[in-house]
Amino acid sequence: MRSLAPSGRMVKLCSVSLLLTFLMTAIGVQKANAQGLELNAGWAHISGNGGTDGLAVGAAYWFSRRVTLALNYDTAWDTSSFTNFALTSIGQITAHSHTQNALIGPRFFFTTNWTDKHKLVPFAEAQFGESWLDQNVTQPTKPTIASSDHAFTWMLGGGLERAFANHWSGRMNVDFLRTHFADQGQTSLRFVLGITYTFRDRVKP
Repeated sequence: MRSLAPSGRMVKLCSVSLLLTFLMTAIGVQKANAQGLELNAGWAHISGNGGTDGLAVGAAYWFSRRVTLALNYDTAWDTSSFTNFALTSIGQITAHSHTQNALIGPRFFFTTNWTDKHKLVPFAEAQFGESWLDQNVTQPTKPTIASSDHAFTWMLGGGLERAFANHWSGRMNVDFLRTHFADQGQTSLRFVLGITYTFRDRVKP
């Protein structure tokens, strides 16, 4: 596989920086030129081969009450042990996987009198970008086998948002994620549960 994936140190630094930026900005004083800005963060699970779990952070800009341009970054990990070989001469094999997705695209919200009354807002999204995969396979008395790849990714899905304060809301995403590692297509489901802070008032029209 190609070895162009970002280093683990760089990825962790970017993840922490994005999360700190989200928290500091959300708590800070609102500014007029940021009224259309949204920041979000949450837990992410990506299915496939046991799945990976991690962090999802993002930002979006509201062009209207129904349309945003959203940018998302996911970083997720998984460690799997092949216990079937533990008692054989091969020994226990362990695989460490790290996936990352950087995607951008439109998000469309559907509002009615009923959704406004109950502060529930469904949405659909389509995003495009790039994904990275790093894998390390370890086996006793054998050198670690490391591989990495990056490829084009697209995502289609949607979810539901529930406002619980003027600027804060909870959001659930369920997306169909299509990656293309090793020049082949892989299909996964992406689940995200998180919180969103919007600089403008989301409760009042």
